[in-house]
Amino acid sequence: MRYIELIRTKHYVKNLMIFLPAMLTLQLNNINILKANITGFLIFSFTASAIYIINDIKDAESDRRHPLKCKRPIASGAVPVREAYAVIVVLAVMISALWAEAGFRRTYIFWPSVYLAINLAYSMYLKHIPLLDVLALVSCYVIRLVYGAELIGAQISSWMYLTMMSASFFMGFGKRRNEFIQYGTSARKSLKGYSAGFLDKAMQTALTSSVIFYSLMCADSNTAVARAGINLLWTVPVIVVICLRYLMIIEDGKSDGDPVSVILRDKILCLLCFGYILTVGFLLYVHV
Repeated sequence: MRYIELIRTKHYVKNLMIFLPAMLTLQLNNINILKANITGFLIFSFTASAIYIINDIKDAESDRRHPLKCKRPIASGAVPVREAYAVIVVLAVMISALWAEAGFRRTYIFWPSVYLAINLAYSMYLKHIPLLDVLALVSCYVIRLVYGAELIGAQISSWMYLTMMSASFFMGFGKRRNEFIQYGTSARKSLKGYSAGFLDKAMQTALTSSVIFYSLMCADSNTAVARAGINLLWTVPVIVVICLRYLMIIEDGKSDGDPVSVILRDKILCLLCFGYILTVGFLLYVHV
């Protein structure tokens, strides 16, 4: 159990975004496409786990002084640093094996490597600088989307890119907002450059942009989905309710704003997200 917590398997939920391009281009039922996505998902997830461990080793001392992070396996002493390094080696071997299975194709290597580089830069420098800290988080979400598209040789629409970018800003500023409210500027250096008012406005601006861009994506007649005769505009109200529920949870200030924790700890939000996925799946694959 302690090793599961160490590699942060619950955060693999974010990597499901890799399947989105295949899903929206109606290729998820193609066995070769599905295999490529699963391989890419595992490579990306193992890379992310290695990054989490590296960060936890680096930040162990500061984490011990944090009310929540002190419970992390390395900070709490549940996993010795030597064992943590051993887990990184195991993850590296598994990633290399998956690369070999995929024939060392550039796509499988390039985007996880970019993701690794951004996260290392974030850990060492970017997380201390206001705006750049959130921008780094946003880029990691966008990379997942681009990575998923390149795995299957597809292109993401401009609207999808803008939707993901805005939604990522919303989640990023929401996380910073609740860290600021709960812990003040002591939680991280970048918070000294923010104010509660700014974070509220930034979060709500990004949320509004997300809904608008998603609606435009659904209304665009040039997307693969629209050309297949499928009207995703029916899903816009569901997205609006999901966003409002997420905002409601963030606004109460009881959560630290971590996107995965916000979603997984709220049954209503989980049901809404599951309902959205079922609705999109039905429209895309059953209706056709």
